[in-house]
Amino acid sequence: MRPTDLTPAELVDLLDDAYQEDRGGPSSGLAPAERNVLADYLGCHEEARSEALHLWQERLAWQGGDGEEDAAYWLDVEFLGARLEERQA
Repeated sequence: MRPTDLTPAELVDLLDDAYQEDRGGPSSGLAPAERNVLADYLGCHEEARSEALHLWQERLAWQGGDGEEDAAYWLDVEFLGARLEERQA
């Protein structure tokens, strides 16, 4: 996977799938290496991360959910933060 080739909407799809999996939903289909590539990319490209998060939160609001804050926390702390900790270990 090359995140630079993905549209913001495709990034949102991947993030939402990984989020749902982490919250007990069905498997996202992302291999651990693909999750790492995605986390590294978003961790290093603030503009891409910010745009994807904004679109994702809009999608969650449109779906009638109230998970916009939880999604932001998950992205920054659990998804990106976990990858940062792995790289520092």
